[in-house]
Parts: sequence; C-alpha cells; structure tokens
Amino acid sequence: MVSKFKINNELLGILYMLLCQFSFATNDAFVKFVYQRYDEIFVLNQIIFIRGIFTLLFIFLFLYIKKIDFKLIFHSKELRTRGLLESLAALFFFIGIALLPFAKVYILLSMAPILLTAFGAIFLKEKVRWRRWSAVILGFVGVAVVINPGKLEFGYYFIFPILAAIMLSIRDLYTKNFKHNYHSLQIAFMTCFVVTIFFGLLSIYKFYDFSLKDIFILFISAFFLALGYIFSVATIKVTLVSVTSTFRYSVILWGIIYGYFLFEEIPITNTYIGALIIIISGLIIISRQKKIGVIK
Repeated sequence: MVSKFKINNELLGILYMLLCQFSFATNDAFVKFVYQRYDEIFVLNQIIFIRGIFTLLFIFLFLYIKKIDFKLIFHSKELRTRGLLESLAALFFFIGIALLPFAKVYILLSMAPILLTAFGAIFLKEKVRWRRWSAVILGFVGVAVVINPGKLEFGYYFIFPILAAIMLSIRDLYTKNFKHNYHSLQIAFMTCFVVTIFFGLLSIYKFYDFSLKDIFILFISAFFLALGYIFSVATIKVTLVSVTSTFRYSVILWGIIYGYFLFEEIPITNTYIGALIIIISGLIIISRQKKIGVIK
C-alpha cells in the first residue's frame, strides 16, 4: 500500500513538472507574440514590467491563500541579490527570445545544469570526476552543433541565451549558500519583484502605447508564469527532485511546437542533433548526481 502511494506521488510530481514547463513556455510565447507586434528590442522592457506587475498580484494572492508571510523577505539581502541575478538572466533570455527561433533559445538555455556542474567544480571546489566532465564537454559539443559556427545563420545572437544560462548557473550557485530557509513562493515573489523593478527602470528609456489587446495578452502571460511557479513548488512538495529533473527538458518540445505553430519556425537538422546531444549530456550529469547524492 505504501509502495503504491509512493508511485502515485512520483507520477504526480512528473505531471507537475510537465505542467510547469508548459506554463513557462506558454508565458514566453505570449511575450514573443507581443514583441513581434512592435519588433523593437526596447519594447521588451515594458513587456516584462507590465507582465511582472500582474505576476506579482497572482503570486501574492497565492501567498495570502496559503498564509505564507511575505513581508520579511523585503529585508533579505540574499533574495534581493538573487533577484538581481535573475534580472540579468531574464534580460539576456528575452533578447534571445526576440532575436532567435523560439526552440533554439530553450536548447541553448538547457546548458544551465551543465554549466552549473562546471562552475561548481571551479568555484566551489566540488568533486567532479571524469564522467561528469565528459558530459560537460559533450554539452559544449552540442552547443557548437546548434549554433553551426561555419554558417552562423543568426549571427552572434546565440550568445544571449548562453549568457542567460551562465547567469542562471551563478544564481543557483549563490542560492546554494543561503543562510536562511525560504518557502519557494517567497523566493518567487521577491525574485519577480526585483525583476519587475529592474525592467520598470529600463522601460523609462522609451515608452510604448500598448493596446488593450496587448495588456490582456500580458495578463494571460503573467497567469501562466504564476502557474509555472506554483507547479514548480508543487513538484518539490510531492516527490524528490531526482524523479522529476529529467522532465525539465520537456520545455524544448514546447519550444518546437510553439515555434512551429505560432511563429512559423522550422528547426533545421543541426538544431535537432545539437538538442539531442545537450539533452544526453544533461541526463548523464543528472544520473551521476543521483548516484553520488548531489540531488535527492
């Protein structure tokens, strides 16, 4: 009976992770959709700012329902710094979303766990043996296949999702050293708050007159972003990270689907091959981390 309950929890955790990645990808697709209506890079600042306001309202509502305190987190330097790192990652990520094929951004962003392994070995002196180092090298090979340096179809714009992956890796390394334990939604709220302020300040540079349709789309985008946060919390609550971590790569599938149906993007062979190599690299690292107890 206990075994059956455990299996159900694992399946539920996997479902939550799939819904989490679907929600995040849907949110990003709406952002790209609004961006393309203006096709000016600076409009991203106002898009993320408005979306952030709506997202804060959704997360605040959930915190209120769950009776989770959020006032004290405004005094946390740890969360403010994490929010700033997230802001920089978001800046690079959404520039990539604007300028590159939708799926390609997610593929390159999938370098984050691979980079995290390398950075952990270099900066935190974590023990990384030859199997994981081989997986890291394999991941970089996958990136080379995706960007196809001999052709560079989209110029050097590929650097933006890679910079986003680097910032996310630094963010996660920083989060590992938190001195206090925070609820995941507290982290989400404060991170979203800092990101919203960050892009609000950037949006002062140039103001755009959004239509009610644009505002409504960003409202829906914020709803899915909040859902993504909620499902990510639910995933952690019901099962171990090691059970669901491999399903994070499902976001690449949603990237391909949205890219094809919403933005008429058809990935070339190099993109599929490179994505497969990066996924294999990530799965090797996850498998090794499970065996040595890095993730539970």
